[in-house]
Amino acid sequence: MCAGEDPERWRWIAVGLVTALKAAAITALSAYETATPGDVLDPANPGRVAPLAMLLRRTRSEKYLAPPERLDVPLSHLEAALRLAAYRNEVVHGADARRPATLCADSRTSLSMIAHFLVVAPAFQVTRHGVVCALVKDEIAALQQQLEALG
Repeated sequence: MCAGEDPERWRWIAVGLVTALKAAAITALSAYETATPGDVLDPANPGRVAPLAMLLRRTRSEKYLAPPERLDVPLSHLEAALRLAAYRNEVVHGADARRPATLCADSRTSLSMIAHFLVVAPAFQVTRHGVVCALVKDEIAALQQQLEALG
């Protein structure tokens, strides 16, 4: 049974994609030799990882990443990822989460950003992580195919 037939699965799709997007952004921001722990930390909460919105803003900034690793997407892509994160937060914190109409499109957009960080333009040396990169690439392709089928 796919997520389109089982609305409860969308909750887990959102949880997984937001977690993966945050981890992918951290990977990109941490991969340069010039990276510092401060590149992924939240200045308002010392010792804690920055929230997703801040991490995504940093991945779009020339201060943190250079082309092609820098995330060059329109603001609408960030808004899609943040809508997905808001839904994820409602799900995780037990709120009466209503699945937004844009959930499938927001999921595809978020997955495309994950693919950018880990497959299309990784900031790390792929040769050091060949098997893991191959597995990630395969999983992303499978998820993209499933999300496309859902609309």
